[in-house]
Amino acid sequence: MEQNERKKRLLLMIGPLEAEVIGILNELGEATAITIWEELTKRGRKTAYTTVLTVLSRLYTRGFVNKREKVINNVRQYVYELAIPHEMKAEIIREYLNLIIKMFGKDAIRIIREYLSEVEVK
Repeated sequence: MEQNERKKRLLLMIGPLEAEVIGILNELGEATAITIWEELTKRGRKTAYTTVLTVLSRLYTRGFVNKREKVINNVRQYVYELAIPHEMKAEIIREYLNLIIKMFGKDAIRIIREYLSEVEVK
């Protein structure tokens, strides 16, 4: 199986916390683990900092995020950024939407439209 196809399949099986971390990195562009933990806390997600480190480690191992060392306030830290290209994001979104439409047909399309009219994009 091609590497990108494998990566896409793994992304389709992502858990809720991993999805939130990916979402934060998608919004911020790059962030340290503490910044991600603080953002999760602001959003009402009670998660231990060490859990965030574990999630980032797993996402890095799977190739979903990149990390590099950076000195911030005289402290060496890892800065993480998303390693999922736009084309792969588009494919994943289409696959999820296609699955939902296959399950619920016209109802799904109506509900998706209603939802999109309510959603505020940051």
